[in-house]
Parts: sequence; C-alpha cells; structure tokens
Amino acid sequence: MPVFISFEDPRLAVIRASGVLLRTEADAAKHVIHDHMQQNGSVSALILIEESFSNWEAFVSWEDIEVDAYLQQNVRRLALVGDLRWRDTVLLFFLSAVAKFQIEYFKPEQEDFARAWLAFDLPD
Repeated sequence: MPVFISFEDPRLAVIRASGVLLRTEADAAKHVIHDHMQQNGSVSALILIEESFSNWEAFVSWEDIEVDAYLQQNVRRLALVGDLRWRDTVLLFFLSAVAKFQIEYFKPEQEDFARAWLAFDLPD
C-alpha cells in the first residue's frame, strides 16, 4: 500500500506516500482524514514523500470527491517533505484546488523543520 496514514497527535495527520499513488488510495486516504476530523476537529498534515515514490495515477485530484470541500476548509496547514524533483509537481497538484490553507515544501533532511512549522500554528 503506497499510502500510510497515522495521527501522531489528534491535530497532526502524517501521510507517507510511496510507489505509484492510485486514485482509489488517494480517495480512501481523504476519507480517513475526513472521518478523523469529524471526531477531532481541524488538523495540520505532514506528507512524507518516500524515496520509493514514483508518481500518481492519472486523474488523481484534490477536489473530485464529496469530502474535498470539507478538507479544504478544515486543514490548517500542509507540509510536504520529499526530494526536490517532486516539489513543483506536488505543489501544482495541491494548489490546483486553490487551497485555503498554507502549504510549504521541505527537503527530506528538513523533516524536523516541517514538523516545527506545522506545530507553530497549533493552539494548545
């Protein structure tokens, strides 16, 4: 499974992506995060793009299922961590939906910075 989701804190979703991301997996991941947010409120998300990540299936889109509007309104921040070769493609993928939350991209060795950036905006 190229997508693994964990919640290190009720307000922090950590998503690990590897291999080829299939639309069905992207949609399932969105539903898991949506359901978690229904119970726990808004979250920030950390997406870790693993070395083995190779691409995503055509037609995977940020705003193409019923939970997308809710996610766009209730995600606080999104930090993406991965090889710089994915930066432009991944940012375009997320920004194509005119995201209402802040998005930053970090190199793999900057995961700690990404986590700090996400935590900075979270009230206690």
